[in-house]
Amino acid sequence: MIIEHQRVLVYRAGAIPYIIENGQIQMLFMRPSDHEFGGFTYQLCKGKVEEDDESHLAAALRETKEEAGLFIGNVIRTDEVGVFMGRTTVFITKVKNKDMFGEPSFETESVKWMTPEQFQIEGRDLHRPVVAASVRLIKKLEGMD
Repeated sequence: MIIEHQRVLVYRAGAIPYIIENGQIQMLFMRPSDHEFGGFTYQLCKGKVEEDDESHLAAALRETKEEAGLFIGNVIRTDEVGVFMGRTTVFITKVKNKDMFGEPSFETESVKWMTPEQFQIEGRDLHRPVVAASVRLIKKLEGMD
């Protein structure tokens, strides 16, 4: 008897909330409470796209709500940055007010607003190219080139 094992591909989605303050980009990142998921550094909010036909955008917003306390009513616009790390679709989400966030779930140890330059120093190595690409898109959308 031959038993075939199907490999199930896991797709992830995430979002980086941002705001422009005094002409400077501020981005919100989270640090996981379980350091098995990204170590002790800040990273973007992301997670698995649920298999019941959840869109990548819906998954990204859900994960950002869970991990950073994002309120959908605080969102001005959301734009897709691209696919990174194999199968992770990343979005940027412009918000109205950086103080209009709820409490994150138990998965999050802390959240922190950072400039892109701060993230390049304090953020997760794996996510640095994602943040750099996100900043390029934000600058283009905001006319900051």
